[in-house]
Amino acid sequence: MQCFEKTELERFLKGKLAPERMLEIDEHAGECEQCKKLLVGLSARAQFGAELIGAVDCPEYEELSAYIDESLGGERAEAVRVHANLCEPCANDIERIRELRSHALLRDKVTVRPGAMRQIRRATSPLRWWRQALAAAALGGVVAAVLFFNNAGTPVANAPKHMAKLPDVVNTQPTNAGNQSDVVKPVKPTVKPTPKPDTGKVAQNNAPKPAPAPVTVLRDGAYAVVAKNGAMSLANKNGKPPRTALESRVAANIDEKLRTGKIRLPKPVEMAMASIEVRGDNGYQAPPTAPKQSAPMGKVVLSANPTLSWSKVDLADSYRVTVYDSAGNLVAEQTTSGTGLTLAKPLARGKVYSWRVGVRFSETDGWVESGAAKFAVVSADDFNTIQHVRATLPGSHLALGAAYESAGLYDEAANEYRLLRRANPNSALAKKLLYGVVQH
Repeated sequence: MQCFEKTELERFLKGKLAPERMLEIDEHAGECEQCKKLLVGLSARAQFGAELIGAVDCPEYEELSAYIDESLGGERAEAVRVHANLCEPCANDIERIRELRSHALLRDKVTVRPGAMRQIRRATSPLRWWRQALAAAALGGVVAAVLFFNNAGTPVANAPKHMAKLPDVVNTQPTNAGNQSDVVKPVKPTVKPTPKPDTGKVAQNNAPKPAPAPVTVLRDGAYAVVAKNGAMSLANKNGKPPRTALESRVAANIDEKLRTGKIRLPKPVEMAMASIEVRGDNGYQAPPTAPKQSAPMGKVVLSANPTLSWSKVDLADSYRVTVYDSAGNLVAEQTTSGTGLTLAKPLARGKVYSWRVGVRFSETDGWVESGAAKFAVVSADDFNTIQHVRATLPGSHLALGAAYESAGLYDEAANEYRLLRRANPNSALAKKLLYGVVQH
């Protein structure tokens, strides 16, 4: 495949190409050493420029909001503007905040007062006074009935003393003393029993609704990424959580990756990455006949016994590799006749190292050395986390890729996300996960 132009590679590093073109360049760079070296040089220059103006880390929401309000300081506002030009997620966040604010301004133009017209109709209706009169008459009838039934059969002696005694009522109709049916008995009001509520219907109405079933959005070997209640998580293919509970750190990395498409590095890893991206030659200029290192250069490596490689030099008799710690102490030295070797002595984890490769053309010649290149060995904690993910979630490219990415192992993480994309070729989420790591 034909190599890409320098201008297009610069737009690739800024994230200003279409996603399909971004992935195409990423796959080409994984196979083409010339384009990979050009990308490394362009990336280092862009990183250096971003550090000069303070636009390295992604700003928080409050800072983006202040930038939109034009209340951010001049230097910091310029840093946010430059960062947004280099970071597509932050640029999308700025556009989203502006869009939401425009909708909010439109909503504030209309004031809704629920029930206002209903109150006006009730106050002005001509039937309102007739309803009140009927209610008063009905209330008076109820009071009279209660007084009558309460006083029926009560002796006059129980009446208050200040009340005048009324004359006895004379019955003009003939009575039969022996007929008990003619005796007038007080009529007691009948009270209808209050119907009991149907507890079955009430229980049925108050029964909790079944939770929505999780939806699979991504296949991941024996696992799947499921969406439920607006959140995504890693689960078994049946939608249930994995049998082995995830460590809080692993679960947090997977959640951040699914939400944002990338994982922020912990401070120790971030400091190590910043250190290995700066060459420490102290003004040393390598001769033209010196070998040129291929790998590792400005990378974090997983193994404590890394493999070092370099270019071939014509008529070379042998090569010598020397490795130094951050204090300049020699920690490893090996010779070979080939263009690569694996260090026999393991290096300490969590440290930054520099290495050189020298060449000589006969046993009596001196060594012609290259410049110094740096790399870091992943820490013991990160290494144990990666091993734990491999053992507890075998075959999960998402979990292993997130563990790699959080440790700064971007090449290894990209390989896992590529396998995830192949299993989900039409998934926008799979493209987003890969796109978030190929930018580094």
